[in-house]
Amino acid sequence: MSKEYKIDKTNRILYLSFFTAFAVTVYIFEALIPKPLPFVRLGLANITILFLLADGFPLLAFMVTILKVLVGGFFIGTLISPVSLISLGGSIVSVIVMWLLLKSKLGLSLVGISVGGAIVHNLMQLVVLRLVLIQSDTVFKFIPLLLIIGLVSGIVTGIITLKIRERISFGANDGRVS
Repeated sequence: MSKEYKIDKTNRILYLSFFTAFAVTVYIFEALIPKPLPFVRLGLANITILFLLADGFPLLAFMVTILKVLVGGFFIGTLISPVSLISLGGSIVSVIVMWLLLKSKLGLSLVGISVGGAIVHNLMQLVVLRLVLIQSDTVFKFIPLLLIIGLVSGIVTGIITLKIRERISFGANDGRVS
């Protein structure tokens, strides 16, 4: 589905800066949207991560993932709280799983990869929550709800990423926007 591209140091810093700024902006904006439940988010900042993975920049996607949580957490006031640790755990595992799904021979579309990442993100957040904050297996009662949320958010994020990629691609032309 994608080829991994190497870019020079200057462009790597430029890409990292641009995509991190975009992801953090969306992360902060999404934090301001009222939620039906405190832990429910669409994960729209992950459009950036999926975009980078699909365009062949897995290392940049991984770095942007970490920076999105840390810088975004700083700006919304959750950096030094369990929220950031839980988000970071889910985000790191999610980007690894999406990259593995992208590289696999399963033939998943970006929507399928996005759904996989969203579901894994939600489940990993429960695991981190269980390990760090709530010393009870009752947190796992939320699995059915989080599977549904992951499915919906993954579909939305995947479709938006596909629509953006119809217009913009960074990896396909040796790092030039097409």
